[in-house]
Amino acid sequence: MTKRPASPLKILIVDDNPLLQRALKDMLGLWGVGQITAVGSGQEAKDALRREVFDLMVTDWVMEPVGGAQLIQWIRQSPGSLRPTMPIIVLTANADLATVRSAWDAGADSVLAKPVPAATLARRIDAVLNRRDGAVRTGGTEPRGDTARPAASGAAQLPPPARTSIIPPTALPASTLPPDRNAAAMRSEDPKRVRLLLALDKLEAAIDRPDPIGSRLRHALSDLQVATAGDSAASSVVASLSTCVTWVEPDIEGYVDALQAHAAALRWLAGSDGGTQSMAVALCLIRTLRASVRTLAARGQSDFGNWPEAGNPTPPGKSPLTGR
Repeated sequence: MTKRPASPLKILIVDDNPLLQRALKDMLGLWGVGQITAVGSGQEAKDALRREVFDLMVTDWVMEPVGGAQLIQWIRQSPGSLRPTMPIIVLTANADLATVRSAWDAGADSVLAKPVPAATLARRIDAVLNRRDGAVRTGGTEPRGDTARPAASGAAQLPPPARTSIIPPTALPASTLPPDRNAAAMRSEDPKRVRLLLALDKLEAAIDRPDPIGSRLRHALSDLQVATAGDSAASSVVASLSTCVTWVEPDIEGYVDALQAHAAALRWLAGSDGGTQSMAVALCLIRTLRASVRTLAARGQSDFGNWPEAGNPTPPGKSPLTGR
C-alpha cells in the first residue's frame, strides 16, 4: 500500500491486543492519518480523552475491566469527556445482530467486523466524519446513541477539531449525504437496516479481498438481495450490482471501481431519509450505475440480445449457476 500525504486528523485507537494496535496504527498511518494515539484499555482511553480532543475513536468492543460499551457511554454522558459527540467506530470479532445493536445503543456511529481491510476502514472513517459534518452544516444534532443530552455545564466546551478526508472523494459527494438526525432510533428499531449494513460490510470485504472464483462476492450479493427486498431503490442498486458481477469480466479495467460505486450508493441509501429529494438523487444514481455497467460489459461482450433491462439473465457463454 502506498503511503498517502499526512492529514491533520487525530485518531484514538483502543485495543487490548498489542498486535492489533500495531496493525491499526500502521494501516491508518499509510492512509495519511497525521496523529495516531494507541492505548490498551478502556481506562487508558478515558485518561487520554480527559487530556485532549480527538477527531475520531476506533475501539475494540470486548475489553476488561472497561469494555467498549462502558467506554462509549462514558464518552457520551460524562462531564469529564471533552467531546461527547466524537465519532466512534467499533471493531468486533462477533459482528452479529445483537452485538451491532448493542454497540449502536451504547452510542457508536459504526460497527465493523474483525479483521477489517484497510480500505474498508478508511472508507468507513470518511463516511462517519462526512455524516457528522453534514448534520452540523444543516443544523441537525449529531447522533449520540440512545442517550442524547446537552453537555454538562461544567464540561469543557471545545469546538470539533478541523479535519480533511483521508481518502479521495467517493462516488457520492459529501453534499448529498443526509443528516443522520434520528440515527439512534433508526439503529435500535430497524433490524432490516442492520442486516443491510452487515451485508454491505461483507460486500466491501469481498471487493477488497477477492477470491479467485468470486464466491465471496456472490455470497455478499445474495445477502444484499435478501436485505433489500421490499426497498425499490436499494433493490434496484443491488440488481445493477448483480448485472455487473454477472456480465462484466473481473479483469476489465473499471470493474472494481464499479463494484465500489454500487457499495457507496447502497451505504448512502441506508442512511437517507427516504424523502422526495433523496429518492430523486437515488434515481439519478441508479441510472448512472446501470449505464456504467453496460459500458463496462460492452468491452467484453459482443452479443447484447439478452441484456437485462429487467431481471438478471445470464449472458452468453456463462453458467446460469455461477455466472462464469
